[in-house]
Amino acid sequence: MATLQEQIREVEEEIKKTSYNKATSFHIGRLKAKLARLHDEVEKKSSSSGTGEGYSVKKSGDATVTLVGFPSVGKSTLLNKLTGANSEVGAYEFTTLTVIPGVMEYKGATIQILDVPGLVKGAASGRGRGKEVIAVIRNSDLVLFLLDVFQPLHLPVLRDELYEAGIRIDQEPPDVVIKKTDRGGIRVSATVDLDLDEETIRSILDEYKIHNATILFRENITMDQLIDVVSQNRSYVSSMCVVNKVDLAFPKTLEECKAL
Repeated sequence: MATLQEQIREVEEEIKKTSYNKATSFHIGRLKAKLARLHDEVEKKSSSSGTGEGYSVKKSGDATVTLVGFPSVGKSTLLNKLTGANSEVGAYEFTTLTVIPGVMEYKGATIQILDVPGLVKGAASGRGRGKEVIAVIRNSDLVLFLLDVFQPLHLPVLRDELYEAGIRIDQEPPDVVIKKTDRGGIRVSATVDLDLDEETIRSILDEYKIHNATILFRENITMDQLIDVVSQNRSYVSSMCVVNKVDLAFPKTLEECKAL
């Protein structure tokens, strides 16, 4: 029997070789739903085996902000400037090996700021203690991306890693309600015009073994967003972006960074 990783690769290949059109949308919807379900199974197995459970961080104050960036981008320095926390600073990778919390007072609000180990490409799959870091990010109210001005393309990499881990940055949960029923099949209603056809909707629900339910759409969404609704384990977090080392960059470099 194929392993979960082998099944994931097979589904990914099938998606790549399937041309997207109206006639194949239901098939692609089922494949994407299966892929999401397989990734969720991998995550559950990782957690049950004792990895990927996250660092033990107790939320406090009025809001929690997590500093996210590649290793050695300056997160610890920023935390120390904002909060006076004693986070070790070093010019080498992975200086921060645990979560360093700090507290900032601003206009009467108490804001908890967390410095976590730097994320790297592949973090969603566990590389560089990525799963533990991502578990902390899931519970944040705001992600503050910290970038090196000379490495602006790190931003889409970071956003992609969080997306793969089920964290939706700067998105709202889709306005869709699914109520499971005992019988009656899948009944679809909508207050807006939908791009998704009912066959695609049913194929996605079927992959999650939902065969009887009413589903109400109050906004037009993509099949990926519908899969997010069905999976019920996505986190929706706002973000800001801060660029470091701007004093070392030429004007052209700054303009290129702003354009991204």
